Amino acid sequence: MPRQPRIVQPKPAQAPGSAEPEAAPAAEEKAEARELPALDFSTVGSLTISEGGGINVMESSDVLSPAMEQAAISFANDQLDDAISILASELDHCDRRYALDTWLMLFDLYQMRNRHAEFDELALKFVVAFERSAPVWQSGTGTGSAKPAAPAQAKAGGPYFLFPQKLIGDGIEALLDQLEKLTQGGVLVRVDFGRIEEVESAAAAAIVQRLAKLKKKKAKLQPTGGPGLAEKLKGKIEVMRREPDEAPFWLLLMEVYQFLGLQEDFENAAVDYAVTFEMSPPSWDATAKTKTAAEVAKEEARLRAEAPVPEPVQDAFGFEGPIVEATEAKFAPLQQYASEHAEVRIDFSRVSRVDFVSAGMLMNVLVGLTVQGKPITIVGANELVVALFRIMGIADIASIVRKK
Repeated sequence: MPRQPRIVQPKPAQAPGSAEPEAAPAAEEKAEARELPALDFSTVGSLTISEGGGINVMESSDVLSPAMEQAAISFANDQLDDAISILASELDHCDRRYALDTWLMLFDLYQMRNRHAEFDELALKFVVAFERSAPVWQSGTGTGSAKPAAPAQAKAGGPYFLFPQKLIGDGIEALLDQLEKLTQGGVLVRVDFGRIEEVESAAAAAIVQRLAKLKKKKAKLQPTGGPGLAEKLKGKIEVMRREPDEAPFWLLLMEVYQFLGLQEDFENAAVDYAVTFEMSPPSWDATAKTKTAAEVAKEEARLRAEAPVPEPVQDAFGFEGPIVEATEAKFAPLQQYASEHAEVRIDFSRVSRVDFVSAGMLMNVLVGLTVQGKPITIVGANELVVALFRIMGIADIASIVRKK
């Protein structure tokens, strides 16, 4: 029988300063068994199968033992070996309510520390203790701090960067930092503008400034989706309409034309910009190769065919690598994603560790989203991250679906 995911359901949000709700009748306190919809990912987590085949939902506050809390705290402080010692010493005598979660946390720690022999030994004991399949060792992932996945690659090779549907001022710098990082080492980066539907003036200005910086660094960028973005930008401007907030749209339009090699369109836009704002426009890069509209269309079709095939996964915002000593900028892209979605789905499957400060900052962000009425689901977090989120209260405002 395939394993079903364990859902840690959030507790109902309570307004600050409001009175504690009255105790519910004892009969209502019991978790009801219910069928859960099929999900696109598998998980390993403690669960209770009812006679009808459903899954009993359990409150996160009911499944953390003192040893689990202590191990989660050590983990957050990057003391993984201490966390292993705490949990390993707990296996033989831990309360039955916490047994499965304790073992699963230890499996994740052995994986992180690349302790394959101990992992396999624990797996043999696990099968005997729980009479179910044990977690499987994931080759190439145990390093103590999991490495983020490599950037998406176009079929023709090289990193691939896709701008999101909506570009707003908040979070754009963090997004552009990701693009700049991909250009390190002088590799050609394919930059896809094709998904963009909306651009704020502040975001357009930031893109223009960053492209100028990358040009000075001689970064190699191969654009795709440029013609579509150009049409959207043209719809935001008008000759002789001197609105300061529209100037970045003009400048970004000229950058796109420069990218595409459309010199005639660039020159026409430059003249209109100069007339509208009574200032000198950017100059055409004389070293750039000039192309016709037909050549651009042909190249656009080729690049579109070489773009990575989107993975068939549910839409989610993904963090990568350890989240430690984070600043507000770390979570700005998440807030941008949330602004485009009625429901917020966050993928932690590529996150190795979260520290206390970062978890607290994430909590603040998620509280803000909850106030906006947005349901939040966290998927794929490892057992130690899940335990930390329970300690910090994140599990009280977000549903958590744990990974295999």
